[in-house]
Amino acid sequence: MNAHHDRSHSTWSASATERNWQCAGSLTLAGRVTEQRENEAAAWGSCAHQIAERCLHDGGDASRFIDTEEKNGKFTFTVDEEMANTAQEFIDYVRKQQWLNVGSTIHIEQHFTLEKLNPPFDAGGTCDVVMHFPVAKMLEVVDLKGGRGVVVEVTGNPQLRTYALGAMLANPGLDVEKVKATIVQPRAPHKDGRIRSETFHVADLVEWTTDLVAAMQRSAKAQHEYHSARLMKSNAPWEREFLNAGNWCKFCPAAGFCPALEQRALDAAGVWFDDSDMPRLANAPDSMDATEIAKKLDMLDMIQEWMNALRAYAHAQAEHGVEIPGYQLADKIGNRAWKGEEAKIRSDLTKLGLKPFELDNVKIKSPAQIDKLLGAKRKHLIDDLVERPVRGTNLVAVGKTTRPAVQSAAEKYFEAT
Repeated sequence: MNAHHDRSHSTWSASATERNWQCAGSLTLAGRVTEQRENEAAAWGSCAHQIAERCLHDGGDASRFIDTEEKNGKFTFTVDEEMANTAQEFIDYVRKQQWLNVGSTIHIEQHFTLEKLNPPFDAGGTCDVVMHFPVAKMLEVVDLKGGRGVVVEVTGNPQLRTYALGAMLANPGLDVEKVKATIVQPRAPHKDGRIRSETFHVADLVEWTTDLVAAMQRSAKAQHEYHSARLMKSNAPWEREFLNAGNWCKFCPAAGFCPALEQRALDAAGVWFDDSDMPRLANAPDSMDATEIAKKLDMLDMIQEWMNALRAYAHAQAEHGVEIPGYQLADKIGNRAWKGEEAKIRSDLTKLGLKPFELDNVKIKSPAQIDKLLGAKRKHLIDDLVERPVRGTNLVAVGKTTRPAVQSAAEKYFEAT
């Protein structure tokens, strides 16, 4: 069973349906991103998915994975109760639906393609669970959401409807009159509960499919006209016609350099540029009335997400050797950690007068905890036993750091070759 990170993705993926639908140019700009940055929160959710998948296949429960390691992409997590409980709530829901519906069939992590719709590019996805209930003449698609920062609505959800369409195409010949789309999001409170569903008639799905194909055609048009705009050395008309910033921008790979999102964020913050091309704020917070403050507060998440995306994009560019004026890469220093073999560390610490039980007989205590045991006058004695490992880089303003500049990943590569 491969990690979810290793799976191939369609050009038009089900998870990006809403973004591509709302912003026809998103697919084109995202195509300019050569390297996708891995997200720790997304990797955490994928690990919960992997646990749930195994349990649904073998009939076990997620609790057996607690204290084991689960890997997705570059991230490795020690499974805790929260991850296990997230997976288990999804598992329990699926098993309950199977028990309530006699004769049901189930497909776990079922991949589908929309090629029968003759889309302008490859389109498809993988649905967490697809169940068919022959007595009720119903098909249900169930999607586990591991996040807690973004509450996902189920009503009219384009991703879930794409899963439903894909399930119909992947399982032809089933007697189906209704489709049920369900979201299980254990870590995010919602007025309709952590498990919420929408049921609609197959005819409604067919009608929606017409709109989906039209949205794909708009994206294809944007893709075609983008290259013409590039030849004319002016993207402004293309941007006005095909880019549309909104809540759907959150996970867009192009968020860090999208001009529409940048303008929306600047407008929301009330930023304008003076004759010297210096940014100014049109309204200071203390000059706003309550109504204006409320409007601005509603926009803060979007502004922060744009800033995060811009920082991530700038950092990635710097790592590839692009010089960002006024900024440099610097080592990101982690907390102190013991260096060398644990047995030797324990031996050296006992020579300093510490008792074995003080070192913790399960896992050696951290350098900070040992500092406390030794006291202020003796804590320097462990200096030779610890190190501060470099854990990547940060992109920082030159005038705001005392850390020296370091080489980018690109510079290190070319130096090595």
